[in-house]
Amino acid sequence: MSNKGQIALVTGGSRGIGSAIVEELSVAGYTVVINHRDSERDAKALADRIGESLVVRADVADPDAVRAMAEQVLGAYGRLDVLVNNAGATMPGDWRTLDPSAWRRCLEVNLTGVFRCIQVFGPILAGTGRGRIVNIGSTYAGMGVGAIAAYAAAKAGVASLTALFAKELAPEVTVNLVAPGNIDTAMTRSVGPEFVESVIAGTPLRRLGEPAEIAALVRFLVSGEASFITGQTVVSDGGHALK
Repeated sequence: MSNKGQIALVTGGSRGIGSAIVEELSVAGYTVVINHRDSERDAKALADRIGESLVVRADVADPDAVRAMAEQVLGAYGRLDVLVNNAGATMPGDWRTLDPSAWRRCLEVNLTGVFRCIQVFGPILAGTGRGRIVNIGSTYAGMGVGAIAAYAAAKAGVASLTALFAKELAPEVTVNLVAPGNIDTAMTRSVGPEFVESVIAGTPLRRLGEPAEIAALVRFLVSGEASFITGQTVVSDGGHALK
């Protein structure tokens, strides 16, 4: 099926995995809305590279900002076909000393932000008759890592929301989750070099994943080829979670 005329929104789309998803969907023929919170320069540079697109600044944790983003998207295109909930923040820190404000912010962005976006955009996607939602989760959701306790807890919540909305929005919208392992992004490397070295050593494929590899999975899940897949988690972690 041709994707010409179809609109895709990628939250947190200016950098890392998000920017790779934006580029992948653009190549696949979608017109992409690039959401960011505070990286206007990166978002505009990405928009210049891919051509026709829309840059929208919004904090997904702010319900008013999400509603305003929906108004911008509908005002520009009158529809939305694909929502990729990618916006995220790790907030690393030992669970014993993690600041309450960091805990709250991590859950607001990674979990509440996903809920707010689906709450607002879900009915719009349903109106197309073949809407697609892909949530970006993490294999750390079920691994119990104290250094990223808030992030892991939030991503576990996203897995629950994926199952919930796969039921609630069917049959008009499919909802799936891509669970990356350790991907070579600034977010991953912000945890520290010792962390990066340890996860590579513990990964059977002995490397970090590439953002483009996650983007390819997203492109498949929003395609017509994946029309009978919903409520599922697709893991891409180089075997890191194998016991």
